[in-house]
Amino acid sequence: MKINGNDEIIKSAYPDKSQKQEQTRNTDFNDILKASVEQTAQNKPKVYASTLMKPISAIRFNPLSSEDKHIAVERADNLLNLLDDYRKQLADPRVTLRSIEPVMDTIAKEKEQLSSVLESLSEEDGLKDILNRTLITASLEIVKYHRGDYVAG
Repeated sequence: MKINGNDEIIKSAYPDKSQKQEQTRNTDFNDILKASVEQTAQNKPKVYASTLMKPISAIRFNPLSSEDKHIAVERADNLLNLLDDYRKQLADPRVTLRSIEPVMDTIAKEKEQLSSVLESLSEEDGLKDILNRTLITASLEIVKYHRGDYVAG
């Protein structure tokens, strides 16, 4: 049994409030949004031109004395000897990477200590170029070791 005509009775008893509330909410939101935009437009922050920053010049360390240079040369020679020992151990198939790790740790420590010496040398000093190349080689070998380039696959 189908009953027709009850829709009108139900609508009159229970008016549809959701449409009115949505319209009210939308108009409230629109009013708030307009007020915010107008307030923002009125309170625009002032834009100031930036002042040019002068870069900080590089820190110059005191140049090394002849005794300090001698020590730096000895340390560079020590690092080169460590790298040579490392090369020989890598070439030996009986040596494991785990047994090479102490040598690699020593190379890393020497590299860090020599890096500070590099900054104190002048550009004209030939020792700076030698130290720079040695430190680059040591850094590359440290990265290769930790990355696993020498793991047999």
